[in-house]
Amino acid sequence: MSENEVFQQAIEELKSELGDGVVTTDIWHSKGEAKSLAGDNLQPRMIVLFNEVTRVLDKILQGSNVPGLGSYYLVQLENDHVVVIVIFGEYQQLLLVDLTKTTMGILISVVLPQLMERLNEAKLN
Repeated sequence: MSENEVFQQAIEELKSELGDGVVTTDIWHSKGEAKSLAGDNLQPRMIVLFNEVTRVLDKILQGSNVPGLGSYYLVQLENDHVVVIVIFGEYQQLLLVDLTKTTMGILISVVLPQLMERLNEAKLN
């Protein structure tokens, strides 16, 4: 199974777990041109913008006296939506989640750990 097929399978499992809570998701290689490798309801402009946000945030944290970026960060949006950027190696995944259709507890405690495990396995193979 190719890396892109593994990524697409991870997305299908994510959608199965969160159902209608997943508004959009994309996986991309964060070095060079930020272009979707796998996704659902693709949002090319969002991945370019969040790729830059991650780069700037990482640079700011590295220049400060605080720990660097971990496996993900969250941005709370209006209307009960949240963007989660998952970082795994040289790849990132954007999730736009509607919290009226799932809970933050399920997202953080169940879905993200499972997703990160799948994605990290994919990048190691």
